Amino acid sequence: MTDFRLSDHDFDAIIFDCDGTIADTLPVHFLTFKEALAEQGHTLTEAWYHERTGLSSGKLFAAYEQFHDVTLDREALLSRCRALYETHLDKLQEHSFAADIARDQFGQVPMAVASAGLKSVVTATLKTLDLLKLFEHVVTVEDVKRPKPAPDLYLLAAEKLGVAPERCLVFEDTVEGLEAARAAGMDAYDVRPFTIGDR
Repeated sequence: MTDFRLSDHDFDAIIFDCDGTIADTLPVHFLTFKEALAEQGHTLTEAWYHERTGLSSGKLFAAYEQFHDVTLDREALLSRCRALYETHLDKLQEHSFAADIARDQFGQVPMAVASAGLKSVVTATLKTLDLLKLFEHVVTVEDVKRPKPAPDLYLLAAEKLGVAPERCLVFEDTVEGLEAARAAGMDAYDVRPFTIGDR
């Protein structure tokens, strides 16, 4: 197991990604996308989806269209995904590594969530896991013009927390997310070595 000590990092605020970092949403998102796509007559395999975790809904739909040479009704899909996600909240679990850090640091440093997900979905996730109260701000893909790997989400989170980007510590689980945080000038830590055994 990789060793991690929070004391090795110098920071004034912490920003967490949501899906795959603080919440194990992969099984829920897979079911949601699979069912929504099935309603439009399309199939989704677990292997294909797992290779593209961390993508925003828009990027995922674009990848699906390109890979399968089809055109999706994206607006209808997004609407169905929002509704279907709510029906699978009982399958959500937290990733204890990041969630425990958030609980431990609550009240000590300002914290936010910066997610490529939809606001309603991210909020529902954090509420279900009883984690929402730990964060001063939740920013999502709907709050910025450019999704990850652009730094916009992390820069917005830092701005809302009132902390300089270089004084923020980020926890992430995807290449795109880590790129986004580092492009924002932040100290970014990859949680994947700690989340593999959670499922």
